[in-house]
Parts: sequence; structure tokens; C-alpha cells
Amino acid sequence: MARRDEAAGEGTAVSDTRASAPPVAAPGRVVLAMEGIRKTFPGVVALDDVDFEVRAGEVHALLGENGAGKSTLIKIVAGLYRPDAGVIRVDGEPVEFRNPADSLERRIKVVYQELDLVPGLSVAENVFLGGYPRTSHGLVDFAAMRRRTTELLGELGLTIDPDRPVGELRVAQQQLVEIARALSRHAQLIVMDEPTSALSSGEVDILFGVIARLQERGVAIVYVSHKLDEIYRIADRVTVFRDGKRVVTEAAAATTPRQLVAWMVGRDLQDLFPKTAPEIGRPLLEARGVSGSGLHGIDLTVRAGEVVGIFGLMGAGINTVGRVLFGASERAGGTVALDGQAIRPNTPRDAIAKGLGLLTESRKDDGLVLPLSVRANMTLASLSRFANLSWIHGREEARAAGQWVDRLSIKTPSLAQPVRYLSGGNQQKVLMARWLLRQHNLKVLMLAEPTRGIDVGSKAEIYRLIDEMAHGGMGILFMSTEIPEILGIADRILVMREGRITAELTRAEATQERLVAAAAVGRAPASAGVAQEAGD
Repeated sequence: MARRDEAAGEGTAVSDTRASAPPVAAPGRVVLAMEGIRKTFPGVVALDDVDFEVRAGEVHALLGENGAGKSTLIKIVAGLYRPDAGVIRVDGEPVEFRNPADSLERRIKVVYQELDLVPGLSVAENVFLGGYPRTSHGLVDFAAMRRRTTELLGELGLTIDPDRPVGELRVAQQQLVEIARALSRHAQLIVMDEPTSALSSGEVDILFGVIARLQERGVAIVYVSHKLDEIYRIADRVTVFRDGKRVVTEAAAATTPRQLVAWMVGRDLQDLFPKTAPEIGRPLLEARGVSGSGLHGIDLTVRAGEVVGIFGLMGAGINTVGRVLFGASERAGGTVALDGQAIRPNTPRDAIAKGLGLLTESRKDDGLVLPLSVRANMTLASLSRFANLSWIHGREEARAAGQWVDRLSIKTPSLAQPVRYLSGGNQQKVLMARWLLRQHNLKVLMLAEPTRGIDVGSKAEIYRLIDEMAHGGMGILFMSTEIPEILGIADRILVMREGRITAELTRAEATQERLVAAAAVGRAPASAGVAQEAGD
């Protein structure tokens, strides 16, 4: 209650500096209405006769598989794309967004998954980027900018130095800076695109508190997410897109998760996690006393046919494990062996040659080569298979890549399509195909957050593929901060905290409570197998 009172007081102070701010729309009033929207690209109908509306003070969730049309709709709202047909109304008035400035002028702000901030500039400079307050002499009024930034962030429950470079902030804080920027423009509609993809559970709670305060002010929220549990926590209404069409708009409380999934994928996914009984074989990947890059004394084993999950909270080091074992991050100590053969430290080439693969947690930063084609990205780890001295046999390469496009149902106009134009789920499947093209040599595949930011249908396909690879005798090391998928896909689970393994649980032992306890306080309940930490 004290925080709410303080925020109210700070809100009063802000109003003094924003006396000319336009009023927020009355609750329930239609802020944005889109009617008969159509948008096409060469060979693709991205949106087909779509209607969509958002009301003041509501959270309207927008769901759909990757490639369903959500991103295109958002970019039209943001003024980045212009529709080929249809009408857009803001506060009942027809508008035409020719560029992002037109959208901002109508008090619409999009907070993208990849934040639109300038890391080297201060928090205050980012909050007022493109609209700095001026003195009577026309100079930037830095004092007013700092004061207003502090007030705006205070409304969001964030206390931070407005002169601090925004690049030094955690992702959750950066998102609040983006929202503060929207408030500085008196936004009446804020679009949030996958805002929790890189947040811890505590940071998600903070964000949802901010959203609740925005609703109280009458701000409309469009919330895009693949996480159905979040939808049921905060959404008033939900709209589902599929193949460029609006399938349904319904009150969130009147739906079930199973209904939402069926609307998104066009079929009933009775079992999202198609886990079948494994046939565990000999040890394949063995790490003993591995340290370096923030890890401390990591011991683990992955056997043939086994899916080993590694769970931890944000910052626990789960994704670092894969990078260190693979050689992409420094291994300062310990040994790693694959099928009895030692892997040289810090040498990815040796890891690949011996049959180890790694799908990294950030497909765009260090997984995909975005300007290259789908085919080139798929065959990047197996070019020697198609090469003769300095020549690459294009037909053979295309034939092999095409087989995996069909098998994984990758949606792409052609193998020559630059991979940057594919949806997130299809990009992830391209990365999976990169390693599957090495199946003749691949013994263990390490997957770091393989379903982050992709839709439910693509998740189900990836889970099925993992189960299929395990039944083929491959070992899988699956690293994730998502408890449901770890519980759903793993045969055995290791829990990490601060770079150490704190617990090891069988599939039968593992529960959400035990995973959280081991990840948060460094030990699981007595009934679970607990690994001794170094120094105990």
C-alpha cells in the first residue's frame, strides 16, 4: 500500500510537468479498431481481411503460431508497414500511418521483444529519445529531462539513476525504461511483444504489477505471448490468429488452454509433451570437475537414448554449461569426454568432429547467419559432406536440405530464402536441421532454451523430434528455465544455482516445488537426490 501511495504522489508531480497531456480514454472505449486489414508480400498473404480492436483499460492478448500474422499486424500498428486494404481507426477517427512517427503521434507505442534502446545513452536520454524537452532558448533541458524520467520511473516502481547508461541495466529494467518512454509520449495504447522471454519469475511479477497500474490509468495493452499461463494471469480478452486470419476473439476467462492451442494450430494437441519410455544405453557425454566461465566443479553424464534436463533460474549458468562443454566458452579445468574420447578444451572443431552438437540459446546472435539462405544455414556444420576440395556440390546440398525442410515442416518459400525472413519457430527448426544433417556422426546434441520465443505448435514438433532422436540412440542435454517443459521432456534433471549443480532428480522425483527449492536456496527437499556443492 505504501508503494501505491508513493506512486500516486509521484504521479501528481508528473502532472505538473505534463499539464498539456491529452486525457486517457475512458475505460471500455475502443482506442484502436482495425477493419478488413489485408497485407501481402511476394508469394505470401500475411493478413487476410483481419478485424481487431483494443479497448481502453484492457489487456488484449494476441496469440498465434509464428508466421500467423501477429508480427505483421504489430508493424502495421507501429507504422512500419502500410496495409494493402482495410481501415484503421484511432478513437473512432480513420487514420493512415505512413511511418512510425504517425503512430507515435496517435499515442501508440510498441515495445518490441528486441528492445529499441541505445545502450550508450543514459536512461533519461532513452526515455525522451526523439522528443527531448527544451529550454526557452531551444537547448535540451537536461535538468527537466532527469526530473521527469525519475518521476515516470517512480510511477512504474523503479528507482534508478537517470544518468546511468541504459546498457548497464538488466533486461527487466530496460523494458521498464521502454514503458517509461511510452508514458513520456502519453501513450494510450502500448503493444508488448513477448515481454517476458528473458525475465525471471520475480521480474515477471514486477512487470505484471506495472501492467495493472497502466490499466488503472486507462491505458490499453496489446500483449503478445506464447506462454498461456501468462495469458490467464493478466488478459481480459484474447484474439487468436492462424495463417493470416483472425480465428476467434473471446473473453480469456471463457476459454481453456486446450481450446487456445487448438485454435492456434488448427488441431487438438492432446499431448504437448509426447514423452515415451526411454531405452537408456551406455554413457556418451561425461564431464568431470568442469570449471570456467562462471561454472564450478560440474559433473554430469548423458547416456545413449537419455534426455537430461538442466534447470535453473535466470543467471544460474545453465546455458553456459553447453557452451563450455562445446568449447565456445572457456573451460579452465576439468575433463570432457564423448563416447570415451577426450574433447580438447576450448576447441569447438574437436567437439564437432567427435560427435557433439550445440544449439545455442540465442539463435540470432550466435546461431544463425541471418543474411544467408535457409540452405546455407542448414549445411553450415556439414559442408565437408557436400564439398570436393574447394567446390560445393549444390544439387546434393539442396537435396539434403530439402529433405529436412519437408521432414520438419519448415515454412519457407524456397531454400534460397534468407533465413532472417522466417518466423522464430521455423528459424529454430533450421538450426535443428543443421545438426540433424550430421546424424551420421552426431552422438550428443545439447539444446539451450530451444523453444524460447516460439509458438505452441512448433514447441510440440520440437518435443516430438527430441523424443524421436533419443529413441534413435542419441543423447540429449536439454537446458531450460521453463519448468513445465523440463518436467515434460527430461528423463533426469540437474538443477543449478550460481554455476553449481545443487540437485539431481529422477523423472519420478521431480516436481515444480523441488526444482524451485533447489534452484532458489541451493538444496532440494530431503527426498530428492542432492549433489554436494564444492566446499561442503
